[in-house]
Amino acid sequence: MADLFHYGSAAKALDADDRYGSDGEMKKTQYIMQLLGFPGDVDTLKCLLTAAEKGIEVESGILDMTKGEQDSADYRAISPFGLTPALKEAYYTIAGEPGVGVFIEGRGLGNRLAPRNAAVLATEMYWMEVGKEDVQPHIEALMTQKVCGQMADPAFVTNDIAVQTAREALTDPLDAFDEQLTSNEFVVGVYSYADIHWTIYIHLLTVMGEGVLFARHSNIKAWFERIKAHKSFSGQDIISYDFLPTLDEIKAKVMKDVECGEF
Repeated sequence: MADLFHYGSAAKALDADDRYGSDGEMKKTQYIMQLLGFPGDVDTLKCLLTAAEKGIEVESGILDMTKGEQDSADYRAISPFGLTPALKEAYYTIAGEPGVGVFIEGRGLGNRLAPRNAAVLATEMYWMEVGKEDVQPHIEALMTQKVCGQMADPAFVTNDIAVQTAREALTDPLDAFDEQLTSNEFVVGVYSYADIHWTIYIHLLTVMGEGVLFARHSNIKAWFERIKAHKSFSGQDIISYDFLPTLDEIKAKVMKDVECGEF
């Protein structure tokens, strides 16, 4: 059975110099992590962005979901229920966005992304739930119809009704999200996991050519511009958004590594 994590620095001994953070403050504070996922997968991108925000260096490996590799025996040896993405640091492996995100948070640098104030934390959880239940399924439907379907099968024909249904289903949550941002710089005032989740939704709408769905929402557009200029939450001198894939990179099945460097 193939070891899907046997790539990059993970193919070397644990005590090899380049198994650790590559530069500056990151040097020998933690192993570089391997993230196995797909650039068109919402949950993979949430974890990739979390790593950048928390100053975690990541080597990205492709789990080709257009070929059903999440259901392969090799991947099920890592993630028995096929949860994606999967992450490995040294001997520890975890799969699924919630677990991967929590592990990155715990191993990362700087303050915690989860707000300390109970009311703000609860509001963060609310907007994450709205996103997961009322936005993500329709983003995934659009991704299948407009991008990944044809990647999986060149004979795939886009279902225009499915596309329109997804667009219409996004109207109410985008309206509500715009209203939430009326007096907030970030989703709950301070930058949090809610911003990470909604960044992925708005980014994928944008790269799929569906930005018209929020074109009339001035608050979303202003927030998205702030997100694209936002420096890493951990204080690293990087723009976390820059690690997200373009449409061409999704189609080419390319996912960026996260390299943090100096503060």
